Amino acid sequence: MYKKILYPIKFEEFSLNILSCVANFKKTGTTEIILLHVIDVSKLPMDKYEGYSEADVKRWTEIANIKMAEAEDFVKSTGLKAKSRIEVGVPYREILRVAKEENVSLIVSGRQKKWFLGEIFIGSNTDKIIRYGDFPVYVPKYPAMFDVDKEACEKFCERLFKKVLYPTDWSDCAKEALRYLKGLKEAGVEEVVVAHVMNEESMKLQPPDKFEEFERLDIEKLEAVKKEIETAGFRVKTRLHVGKAGSDLIKIAREEDVSLIVMGAHGKGYVEGILWGSVSRNVVEYSDRPVLLIKGIKCLKGE
Repeated sequence: MYKKILYPIKFEEFSLNILSCVANFKKTGTTEIILLHVIDVSKLPMDKYEGYSEADVKRWTEIANIKMAEAEDFVKSTGLKAKSRIEVGVPYREILRVAKEENVSLIVSGRQKKWFLGEIFIGSNTDKIIRYGDFPVYVPKYPAMFDVDKEACEKFCERLFKKVLYPTDWSDCAKEALRYLKGLKEAGVEEVVVAHVMNEESMKLQPPDKFEEFERLDIEKLEAVKKEIETAGFRVKTRLHVGKAGSDLIKIAREEDVSLIVMGAHGKGYVEGILWGSVSRNVVEYSDRPVLLIKGIKCLKGE
């Protein structure tokens, strides 16, 4: 399913740890990992008239090659093929360009733990890869980022596909994510939690009988999705909440102790193509569980 994976690597503290988690995608049919390091052109010393110097690029490339060798050896030790690329440019643009050139089926975009003055998600590389790309994106949340011990981290990686949260809003984009979810059957998924959150603000405006009608319809839809997933061979549980979708989904993920969230990323926003779905964006930003975001054609059209 994810035969070739692109992993943009920055050689930060958790890079190899996250790579060990990514290696578990072998269970989904992965055979090769493309390791990409982008030398950020904005961080190179720039001459007013001539731009960055080739000598600087050469020096940074030599350093990256040394670090890349360690990552490549690790990938090979897991039984996967490894290919390394070092590019110069704007990181998210190079990542998407290489993803197309290499015809990858998944991009891994790691998220470090950020503090009060840390990176703002909007405008980050992960945000831009999801916003402008049309590839499924896996956003790992390695537990050590959240002060969990090493043993817990290793267990977390081993059970990557054990229990999956599948949020749905009944859209075609959510159905596209469901199609990908079914493809994870051989990865060892033991249980799927199907969740739908009814918008609290909208429900407050409804008379009691209308709310009950909406609730009944959503329960019926949940049961239909449950049966569809059960037919594919999964054990399934449903959750129906009234509240705010982003925060409630994060809460459900923790309560159910899921190992992965699989959801669609809408191409909608205040201006089409500028912002992707606020719910999926918030889940990626604030959840401490890894997220697999699906951006199929239907999602890109905002359906």
